[in-house]
Amino acid sequence: ADTFMFDIPALMGHQAAYTSDNLFICNKITDNNDTLGTICIRTELAELKNIKNKQYEIAAVILVIGVGLAFLIALLVQPYISRRLLHLVGVMRQVGKTGDYTRQVNTDGKDEIAMLSNVFNNLMNQVRESQEKKDEFIGIASHELKTPLTSIKGYLQVLESIETKQPNKQYVQKSLDSVNRLQQLIFDLLDVSKIQSGQLHLNVTSFDIDALVDETIASFQIIAIDHQLTRKGAQLNLIVDADRQRIEQVLVNLLSNAVKYSPPDTNIYVISEKKENQLTIRVCDQGIGILKEEQPRVFDRFYRAKDNSVLISGFGLGLYICKDIMLRHKGKIWVESNGVGTKVSFSLPIQNN
Repeated sequence: ADTFMFDIPALMGHQAAYTSDNLFICNKITDNNDTLGTICIRTELAELKNIKNKQYEIAAVILVIGVGLAFLIALLVQPYISRRLLHLVGVMRQVGKTGDYTRQVNTDGKDEIAMLSNVFNNLMNQVRESQEKKDEFIGIASHELKTPLTSIKGYLQVLESIETKQPNKQYVQKSLDSVNRLQQLIFDLLDVSKIQSGQLHLNVTSFDIDALVDETIASFQIIAIDHQLTRKGAQLNLIVDADRQRIEQVLVNLLSNAVKYSPPDTNIYVISEKKENQLTIRVCDQGIGILKEEQPRVFDRFYRAKDNSVLISGFGLGLYICKDIMLRHKGKIWVESNGVGTKVSFSLPIQNN
């Protein structure tokens, strides 16, 4: 009894206690409130520990199986989800790159990706409608402004021819210059409207490209009095089939940009060359240049270089129109710049003579 009692820990007023290996239960034996003794029971917990360990093992196996099933499900579902998301991202990138707001994505299903696709389609519809309204407004406004502006220009030209006193004549000349700039803007807006509606047509004829380049340089030199326009290279003696007026428009636009973005008293070079079945004309200036990251976007509609948009006037339409004209001729136009000076080139396919 002494040995047994020695193995029993002090219950400290409790009727049961645990140790690492045993469970002790003690209870008093009483008779009419007289304590006759105490009975204690001790049982080993090895079986309970075995049960607990088995439960842990089962839980671990279930956890491993659950993680494996989750990974398998994710592996099977992930391509389906990723494919739809990547398709949506791809369409967004194409819209941002091409400006084609007619693109739509598939909205099958009722999950979150389908909801996102539906929102994207609705947004594209709204943007397209706004774009159509804007183009319609530009076309109508340009046509309405063209007639009165032509009358104003005619009256100013008559007034310039009869006015001899200064500074009155100078005022008339400045007014006429402003009208010419406004008229050119209206022509650009009309061209943009024609491009958007698919009504910009070409009048293809055969003409001497050397004569066109020389005449354009000579006429533009009268306006660009602070710059020296020079043609480099030999005469090509080449007859091309293209829209002469539109090719001249492209060359004038490139010369205008070169003058606009170059400091006074600098040279602007026009280089023409024939290589195999391609005619290439380059306009090179010594101006402020174009950052490399902005070069792919200079042909976008209404885009202007960020560093120069505040200092130099313009609406970012000229190069956009030039690009469309060259595409309609099955040619191309591109820009090269290393930070100092800019070289803008366009090429036309020709038949070897």
